[in-house]
Amino acid sequence: MNSPANPPLSAEHADFYARFQSFWAAPSGSRVAELIAPHATVHFSGAGSFSGAEYVDVMAGMLGAMEALEVTPIDCAGAGELLYIFWRASARIGGEHRAWCGVDRMHIVDGMAIEEHVLFDSAALQPAG
Repeated sequence: MNSPANPPLSAEHADFYARFQSFWAAPSGSRVAELIAPHATVHFSGAGSFSGAEYVDVMAGMLGAMEALEVTPIDCAGAGELLYIFWRASARIGGEHRAWCGVDRMHIVDGMAIEEHVLFDSAALQPAG
């Protein structure tokens, strides 16, 4: 139920969220450019910061390194130019199944993220022990 504390998504946010879901249904490094502007700044837990253009290669490397990586967008909320997406992820890392949750905080302008903070406990990606 929508209320002043939980307003509906703007059309721009609803469109971005649908494209984010589509991306994770068939992820690839090259598809990053469908969501993240090349000049964007991406802050990624455990991996530092980089540009949207660099994120193409970062994503390709991550997809190659994490066996059976799946990210499922669960929910989102937006206010002004900011969109927050809650997601769950799982992958085989070092032969072990791992699962974790996170939130992406994105600054959306003209349908593209110009800043993204990918927030999660990066310990989930570290070797066991």
